[in-house]
Amino acid sequence: MVVRAARTAALACAATLTGAGPAAAPATADTIAVTPGSAHSGQQIHISVPGCATGPTAHVAVSPAFTANVTLYGKADTGDADPTIRQELKPGSYPITAYCGAGTVKGTVSVAADDTPSGGQGGDTNNWLLIVVFVVVAGVVAAFVLGRRGKRVS
Repeated sequence: MVVRAARTAALACAATLTGAGPAAAPATADTIAVTPGSAHSGQQIHISVPGCATGPTAHVAVSPAFTANVTLYGKADTGDADPTIRQELKPGSYPITAYCGAGTVKGTVSVAADDTPSGGQGGDTNNWLLIVVFVVVAGVVAAFVLGRRGKRVS
């Protein structure tokens, strides 16, 4: 995928320099906007690349944090995509590069530490503990109610 993006960018540059294609101004945006500001591994995020609307060739964003390179879809004057953060990623800041015709726009994505409990991904250990506590409390309440009922009948 990186080779395809580089080839696409090189072809766009060659077409612009030789006059064979429409003159494309390089993207002049400061940075790629990432939502949410801090992601977790396995999470889908949204990126918005100013000055990178769709063009005659596909615009692509690449990052070592993404599960795959993403094609940007145009929205007004921006290119947008919804990549997924790789599952095994360690916390840190990872670069994003968007290839927009003859230009590139760079940004970063911050990946935060997962805050899942050590008992499993969904906190399964905590769920079992709650069930056991509930059963014990229900048993104590039932014994109390049945014990009081037996005293009334006598």
